Amino acid sequence: MTLNDHLKGRLSRAVEKNLPAVMDLYRHLHSHPELSGQEANTASGAARELRRAGLQVATGLGGHGVAGLLRNGCGRRLLIRGDMDALPVREETGLEYTSTVSGLGPAGELVPVMHACGHDLHTSVVLGTAAILAELRTEWAGELIVVCQPAEETVGGAKFMIADGLYERFGRPDWGVALHVRPELPTGSVGLGQGVQSSGCRSLDVTIRGRGGHGAVPHKAIDPIVLAAQFVLAAQTVVSRQTNPAEMVLVTIGSIHGGSKRNVIPETVELKLTVRGYKEDVVAAAEAALRRHARGLALAAGLSESEMPIFHQAEPPFRPVVNDAHVTGVLKDLFNDLLGAERVVGLDPSTGSEDFADFSPDGAAVPLCMFKLGCTASERLARVERGEEALGLLHTPRFAPDAEPTLRTGLTTFAAAALCLLGPDPR
Repeated sequence: MTLNDHLKGRLSRAVEKNLPAVMDLYRHLHSHPELSGQEANTASGAARELRRAGLQVATGLGGHGVAGLLRNGCGRRLLIRGDMDALPVREETGLEYTSTVSGLGPAGELVPVMHACGHDLHTSVVLGTAAILAELRTEWAGELIVVCQPAEETVGGAKFMIADGLYERFGRPDWGVALHVRPELPTGSVGLGQGVQSSGCRSLDVTIRGRGGHGAVPHKAIDPIVLAAQFVLAAQTVVSRQTNPAEMVLVTIGSIHGGSKRNVIPETVELKLTVRGYKEDVVAAAEAALRRHARGLALAAGLSESEMPIFHQAEPPFRPVVNDAHVTGVLKDLFNDLLGAERVVGLDPSTGSEDFADFSPDGAAVPLCMFKLGCTASERLARVERGEEALGLLHTPRFAPDAEPTLRTGLTTFAAAALCLLGPDPR
């Protein structure tokens, strides 16, 4: 499925017409980032832009979630999604619209805030796409649901919007499409693939308990630091010895804290970890193995049932994002024609995680497709290849996409996807 020359011309003109306003919106969002669950101003601005484009708007969905509905005759229903939240990162890009914003972290501490994962680009593209499709309503029919999602970085935003009645208000879509920037790809290009695109993830806080005492008489205590060290090593065997080598699973322990003084054996050690995999049952089995190891070590040390380790799910779990074969095939053919096959890159699954899959809830599955949007100019990538420049990756202080060409390609591909999937009025 492709667009005819007439529609390509109309789309190109609409993109160029809207691009300056979308670029201004992007600069504003970039310099005014808000942390997960705190996206009040971003959400207010998104709602204003959707109303301006003529959409019926609902706000406060699952927190600061915003959704707009554009009804345009008889046809199918498409959801397009952009996420809005930023990260607790201090920006070091040197851009003229660099963020100098601070916000409150989870413990109430003041932290720097930056759009270090491109959600400002995602939101700008989805809002610009809504405006373009409103202008081109004679070229398609059906219903467009535009979602501006909060709390993707902390997980849960998509699930909360669904639980708050997104589909009851606007109807369950026939398809859902999203994009995510990728700095390793050049501007003007996209990447996509069928099947699993990102890993499922469980975030766990683990308290290893012991019996405190004096460092001079360790035999009178049960040292949780030693138990925690044994657990860290045992966790690696969950991947190397207890998971089928044909399956992907990762266990990462990113934080470990225990004790306050060199000669005091503490009562507890706290660990923060993630378990990732491409299949939910594999992730569940890995978590169960971690729980067995922790319990077994505690029993071997002589701790009682009341002193067993405590596992706490710190955040809602991510499900793997799985691209529907049919929708992905349609978009691949479209993008090959629109951009040229050399600019459509096949991608392997990512070990990163994201919650777009929750827009296809259990019992009400929606075919989904997420594609990646190149956001680094080719000449910059060439300098990176020669070692003359370091590439600012996602979640780093130096992530600096080349905004205008990225937005142009994002608007073109997102709007084209909607035009292609929805099509003209079937009557």
